Amino acid sequence: MDLDTLTWLLEGLLERTPGTRHALVLSRDGLKLCHSSGLRADSADHLAAIAAGVQSLAHSASVEFGDGAGGVRQAMAEFYGGLLFIVEAGHGAHLAVITSEEAEPGLVGHNMNELVEQMGEHLTTPPRAGAGPV
Repeated sequence: MDLDTLTWLLEGLLERTPGTRHALVLSRDGLKLCHSSGLRADSADHLAAIAAGVQSLAHSASVEFGDGAGGVRQAMAEFYGGLLFIVEAGHGAHLAVITSEEAEPGLVGHNMNELVEQMGEHLTTPPRAGAGPV
């Protein structure tokens, strides 16, 4: 699946999910793969780094306090002015969405998971050479 198609799918997610502002697909190590059109390139880089860090912390919490498998279904951060949602989107890839405070978290999560199922294997990113575990 090419980047134009992935971007089109991200735009569709934003259109059908009230309260969403930005969407981004990133690699596990924090590199942006594609992002919605309303997100500037430098902001997309910043969001990718933040999302990778949050996902990494959630993974550590899961290993320590979960069932030991280290799996993270979804990570979410609520801040003044909005919410950040992050879900796994294939092996080594994540989908991050920024919403307004008024967004319905259940609907956002549902639509994100539907999109991940739709994109499935196309979002798998192999590890970069020399990149350690995150």
